[in-house]
Amino acid sequence: MKSKIYIRWALVFVWMAVIFYFSAQEGAVSHQKSFSIAIFAEKLIEFITGKDLINSNNRKNFEFLIRKIAHVTEYFILSMLFYKAFYEYNKNPKKSFILTATFSILYAISDEIHQVFVSDRGPSPVDVMIDSVGIFGYFVVKKSKNKLK
Repeated sequence: MKSKIYIRWALVFVWMAVIFYFSAQEGAVSHQKSFSIAIFAEKLIEFITGKDLINSNNRKNFEFLIRKIAHVTEYFILSMLFYKAFYEYNKNPKKSFILTATFSILYAISDEIHQVFVSDRGPSPVDVMIDSVGIFGYFVVKKSKNKLK
């Protein structure tokens, strides 16, 4: 049973390292990766719909949207991993929720502070809010899933 707790916490720390890695990328590198993903998503949408829905005028907005979806996704996953680790340890859903929300938000804040030290990056309180959408989005999905059972 203890090995399951260690595995869950290892996954939390691995995912935190992944988030740290992405935040440590210089602004130009991060922008290029986001741009590449946006172009891929654009081509996929074009393939599925048969229409070029994203023109050069709104390509920058589309890339911005992709970046913010990445924030939500990163913190959705972090919250899921935190919750499973806390719950495995204490078996108390309410306590696990509070601990998960607290530590996920604190990590989001520390991630923005970390970006002060990265070239062409900076802290953004708005990004912490967007990260919170992923954090609390996990609980909405979890609660909905529980109601379906």
